[in-house]
Amino acid sequence: MGILSGGNSQTLVLDTSSSDLKLAVGTYNKNGNIYIDKAGIVPLDSDAITDGAISDSFGVIMAIKHAFARLDIRNKNCIITTDGPFVHARDLELPKVKPDQLDDMVRYEVMGQGTNKDMNIEYIVYGQTKDVETNADKLQIRATAVPTETISDYREFIKSIDLNPLAMDVNANAVRKLFSSGIANGNISINQSTLMLIELSGATTTVTILDKGFPILTRRLQFGHSNIRQVAESIKKMQGGGDNQSSLARRLNITKAETESAVPLEDIDVWHESLNDMPSLQSAVNAYFKNLVDAVSRTAQFSISKFHIDSIGTCLLYGSGASYKKIDKELSRQLGTQVEVLNTLSTVIGPRDFALPQFINCCGALIRND
Repeated sequence: MGILSGGNSQTLVLDTSSSDLKLAVGTYNKNGNIYIDKAGIVPLDSDAITDGAISDSFGVIMAIKHAFARLDIRNKNCIITTDGPFVHARDLELPKVKPDQLDDMVRYEVMGQGTNKDMNIEYIVYGQTKDVETNADKLQIRATAVPTETISDYREFIKSIDLNPLAMDVNANAVRKLFSSGIANGNISINQSTLMLIELSGATTTVTILDKGFPILTRRLQFGHSNIRQVAESIKKMQGGGDNQSSLARRLNITKAETESAVPLEDIDVWHESLNDMPSLQSAVNAYFKNLVDAVSRTAQFSISKFHIDSIGTCLLYGSGASYKKIDKELSRQLGTQVEVLNTLSTVIGPRDFALPQFINCCGALIRND
């Protein structure tokens, strides 16, 4: 979606779908490669951004400006990518007609869903099929609608940081563009595989079924991993010093002076055998994995039944929750299938310390085909 204004220079991208706000600076070329120069995570209060809605605009702006200074970011052209309940997406099958007629038909189908808001609607034609009864040609269309008011709010937000708004994208569309081709983790051919992409965020979980380079289904679920970290923080504060430290505190090398600092996710081990002596953390991890396994299993079963796809080969994890130690190993154990953290894409080139799982949405939003 290119729905703020035009432009195609080296670009800053902000992923504002949650309080795990990410930013990246990079370029995209027509050969399909993305080059990331700089990237960073902007520390925010846990409720500063919820489901793409910014509740503390002043705090977010100040945090972003601080991040700009820390990372020496001077780029002015900006793309926003986000997600939330204000994003409406539909898959349609419509007759082959002239472009202006197709525009009207898509708008009618989307706006006929009971909303009375002024909506900005964009769509792609991704295939053709035949009408079951008449055998007439039909177009397969994916339409995405965002309230015009939301777009205006984001435009003003970008301007308030003294940036030039180029475009607004939505995460599902960014993921579609990013995973249209390439090799994941050095050996998984996206165009030849049926994959499940799982974005693990603090408050939400997004599951995408990717069939030979096209996302046939995306589900955004209202649960996340934040409670695991909250429990780990509590353990750290309670057992931050003394001779009776828990095994978690010992693993994290916690001292009394450090008890107020955040616990890095990569230091929290979610492998079931590692949690035996930490019942409170074990309870939080178990509750999270129960939701995650249920969601993944149901989505996989639904997709295989509805879309008649082959069994899903690999689950690829990304997002902030992909940083938990052994999360791929534990999820693989519970699902009984191959699970990997998405560490590399052949189309994305970044700095040596670039953590791709955190910036998937940013990378996809850099791809501008308009």
